Amino acid sequence: MDWEKFLFSLSRFGIKLGLGPTEQFAYSLGNPQNQFRSVHIGGSNGKGSTSTFIYEILKKKYRAGLYTSPHLRTFNERIIVDDIPIDSDFIEKFTKSQHSKIIYNDSLTQLTFFEYTTVMAFKYFQERGVEFASIEVGLGGRLDSTNIINPEASVITSISLEHADKLGGKIEDISREKGGIIKSGKPIVLGKMPDSAKSILRNIAKERRSPIREVDDCNITNLEYSLNGTSFDLQTEMDKYKIKLRALGEHQVTNATSAILAYESISSGIGKDVAVEALRETVIPGRFEIRSRKPLMILDGAHNSEASHLLVRNIRRYNIKNPLIIIGLLRDKNSYNILQNLSEVSDSVVVTEPNEKERKKDSDDLRKEASFFFKEIEVSKTPKEALNIAVKSGRDTIITGSLYLVGEMEVLLDERMRSKKVPVEKNFIPENEGSVE
Repeated sequence: MDWEKFLFSLSRFGIKLGLGPTEQFAYSLGNPQNQFRSVHIGGSNGKGSTSTFIYEILKKKYRAGLYTSPHLRTFNERIIVDDIPIDSDFIEKFTKSQHSKIIYNDSLTQLTFFEYTTVMAFKYFQERGVEFASIEVGLGGRLDSTNIINPEASVITSISLEHADKLGGKIEDISREKGGIIKSGKPIVLGKMPDSAKSILRNIAKERRSPIREVDDCNITNLEYSLNGTSFDLQTEMDKYKIKLRALGEHQVTNATSAILAYESISSGIGKDVAVEALRETVIPGRFEIRSRKPLMILDGAHNSEASHLLVRNIRRYNIKNPLIIIGLLRDKNSYNILQNLSEVSDSVVVTEPNEKERKKDSDDLRKEASFFFKEIEVSKTPKEALNIAVKSGRDTIITGSLYLVGEMEVLLDERMRSKKVPVEKNFIPENEGSVE
């Protein structure tokens, strides 16, 4: 069996909001999610980075697991134990032994991609002896497949109108769905979000007697930004920290603060200095990630209006003048608004298509929308062609719009690095500068 072909065939069954099938599948495997401690991370933006920060802290003391989505290069990246992606042999054995259809409510039910792979991840964590895992929500929260866990603490990083068609058309509706990960009596960490969203989440926490920690209650001073990293002083209700990050961008200050609040909220036995060291070492590919210095080539998976707005603020913060924008989007994103935001910092765009056949937005349609905002527009059907355009231009370049597109570009840049056509950031260490040829 080709396990990749099998798993991704399940994606055609779409998203099925509801925990019943996931719970039944997990029950048939002995409820592996109950065999390790966890932190649960949801939100519209920032949940992947925050999940990674928390995982890096946890692994300093525990055999730690990380479950995130989507992946950049390969599916295996979604499921990590002690920095090692899930073994393909395990996936092959699992897919051969566990059918994607189960009996649920006395009828044969087809599991979706996310239902199936979430339980597979939890089973892998159990078999690999994971003690503590950082688990990222897939979509929403209340009815997301990951919500079968009983975490030590939960984090909601942000709230925006992403997936409004599935979660509700208003911020308040989306807040209620994401608030579904707040567990009775367990701490909840709230990132930066509209007051209306925060009010709803506070009420849910109060009803469930869940202690609340908020990023806005922290004191952040001495912020220093450069393309080599970020540093700041953080004072929470419990302690003071001097934090240095490799991760770039003002949003990572918020994400790292959320991770510290989560760390403080669990009984981990991990020392403060160890937690700070973990944040300093954390590398987050695909999130304002520098892959070349001269000229700059930055990959950022900003895939909605809020994320693109943050990207624009970071481009300005680091004084990147009129970069070439390479963008590819999925059809369910607010492409018009994303393009409008990016046009504030650039007059040139190359539109392309992520390798996601069922969901990608056609580049010709994207070009029509881009014509309202950009002076110079090129169309490239493939990311490889788009990257070639950027390399030949010699301009500072921002690649954005979709983590699927960013993942493809990561692979293409890896190939260029191996062929010595592009000596880019080796091991993502900022001090190693390179140039694109």
